[in-house]
Amino acid sequence: MKTRGPRKAPAFRPGTHAPWRLLHTAIGAAVIAAIALGAGAAQPTPPDASPIAAATAIATDLIDPRELTPLGDRLLFAAYHPSISQALFSVSKTTGAVERLDAVLPGFRGAFPSGLVRFNDAVYFAMNDGRSGFELWASDGTSAGTRQVLDIQPGAEGSTPAGMTVFDGQLYFSARRGGDLPRLWATRGDRASTAPVAAAAALANPHQFTVAGGRLYFTATDPEHGHELWAIDRAGAAPRLVRDVRSGPEDSNIAQLTAVGGTLFFVANDGRHGIELWKSDGTTSGTTLVKDIRPGVEGSRPGYLAAAGNSLFFSADDGVHGAELWRSNGSDKDTVLAMDIRPGASGSGVAYVTSVGNVAYFTATNGRDGLELWRSDSIDGSTAMVRDVLPGGGGSLPNHLTRIGDRLYFSAVDGERHQQPWRSDGTAAGTVRIGEAGEALGLPYPSRFTPLGDAVAFVARDASSKERLWLLEASGQIHRLGASLP
Repeated sequence: MKTRGPRKAPAFRPGTHAPWRLLHTAIGAAVIAAIALGAGAAQPTPPDASPIAAATAIATDLIDPRELTPLGDRLLFAAYHPSISQALFSVSKTTGAVERLDAVLPGFRGAFPSGLVRFNDAVYFAMNDGRSGFELWASDGTSAGTRQVLDIQPGAEGSTPAGMTVFDGQLYFSARRGGDLPRLWATRGDRASTAPVAAAAALANPHQFTVAGGRLYFTATDPEHGHELWAIDRAGAAPRLVRDVRSGPEDSNIAQLTAVGGTLFFVANDGRHGIELWKSDGTTSGTTLVKDIRPGVEGSRPGYLAAAGNSLFFSADDGVHGAELWRSNGSDKDTVLAMDIRPGASGSGVAYVTSVGNVAYFTATNGRDGLELWRSDSIDGSTAMVRDVLPGGGGSLPNHLTRIGDRLYFSAVDGERHQQPWRSDGTAAGTVRIGEAGEALGLPYPSRFTPLGDAVAFVARDASSKERLWLLEASGQIHRLGASLP
């Protein structure tokens, strides 16, 4: 769907609040990087990185905010600006002031901050400062408090940190050094404590870091077992192989690690049952196939795993009902079809399973109403459509399902307008569109819903079809963050 031509900005009432600053555009990192290969070489290289001033001159040109990460009353994010490409910014919820946090070369050699994660009183991320390549950085939300933690791989190539996950007082991540494959690293947040995990030196390509039952699980490759499931029981402990699900050097294709209480669920292929649902309590004997939902080498291919209460909800195809919603408490007997929403082998196309407390929300079609928002209760076992937002066979196409507090936020088509922001408490009456109902343009294509104190930040297009940052306050008022300057 194409956005309609430019219109007047949505007439949201700002009330008595101070004006807010407009935010950022981000062309995807892959697109910018591809352009940089052809055009970046001509960029001048300053002798040293200059101090970063408040981004007063560029705030109104920021588009496509990404990696929204709250830190106190500030929101850190990556954004695109025509003169500096991708860069790191923060905006104050209290004052609306926008500040650029990174010091990088201008032009296509942008910073491309990624993987933002809150750890202690700072946000950690990977970023390219134009000299060191992609390395580990941290920020307290101010330019003065933004620093490189360690230049792990000296030179322009960088170590490319990824998968940053907090566990037992440390931040674990993967990084490469000396031309090697990515290895396991950990830090307590400072330069001195940032080091490779020595006991994991033989493990390559660690990723899918997931905390469950007081352990840090991840997948990694070693020559003897292939890519399998590993665990660390406490900070500083040596990683250990949980189980070689597919014996020998061949990979078991472990994916979708999901914690339900103290149990880790995941999908894997042991070479006999196809891709099916597995679980682990951290021991070899307790890492088992949950249920052979679709006997044979093809498997049921579980997807969209999500915990709701003490249950796991997911999509699976048993070969009879098509892709439908399933529920499991970890045993063969208690792994059951939640509901055959669309009877027959075609399935309902269950997707985007997202939990809010004991309820799993998801999108599906019953074959009559199109793709709509559904829910399934882990307590009473009931499964039903939440609301037929757009009656008819096309459906409202819910997307970007996100839990914030005890509500679900999502985007949906509600008639003549494009995708719009919605919120639901699980009832039809409590499933409502956010914003002015009478505004023709509304807030098209909303995404990246993020809690910021008692408010909700999200991204949506403005009248010029550019993705901007908006704030939905607890009062229901909506402001565009960064729309004006101090």
